[in-house]
Amino acid sequence: MNTNTGRTVEFPQFSGIRCLMMPYIQGDSASIPDIYASYREIVDSVFLKKGDIGFLTIDESLATGGKPHRGQRAKFERALHTEAGRDPAKIYCWGGGGWGKPPHRVTLDRDVRILLANNLDDSCAVWDAEHEDTSLDGDIGHAAGDYPYDCAVFLKAGEVHEIGILTPHESLPVPQDFNRQFLRIVSSGVHGREEYFTRNPLVSFN
Repeated sequence: MNTNTGRTVEFPQFSGIRCLMMPYIQGDSASIPDIYASYREIVDSVFLKKGDIGFLTIDESLATGGKPHRGQRAKFERALHTEAGRDPAKIYCWGGGGWGKPPHRVTLDRDVRILLANNLDDSCAVWDAEHEDTSLDGDIGHAAGDYPYDCAVFLKAGEVHEIGILTPHESLPVPQDFNRQFLRIVSSGVHGREEYFTRNPLVSFN
């Protein structure tokens, strides 16, 4: 499947706002708080299934020249990953539990879909593939040899791409310091939450 949806977005003026996996109603900008008003047009026009619950990430932050935006979380030279991790029982997940807690705070259905966009050409690469044997945290830098750049699609600024939870993608080093804007929309099919997920007073979820 070609990941490029053919849709594009125009990012608003950079302001440094941020939300992470905030629940909202897809295609309904009235379901996001006023602090994210500059993204209302994008929220109204970009969705996987209008009217369904979705999870919105907006990350406006400084990308440091010479480094991938995700680099601090990567365990290997390349910041190659899948959106979800997978445990030995084939449970697709984010995070883990502790003593007396469930093994995973967040689990995902296998058919969860994700939309991605950012405002900088060639800062993210995507492969038209699925890496079923992903790691517990989704880091697959150990398998970088399976994903050469000549087989990748490099996202251009404003392009909206659709991937699955096991689609290999990579945050790439940026040429210079840049105010990067990143958008991610995750479909319904997410269960549980991490404490650092952004709460939405307009939409109750967990």
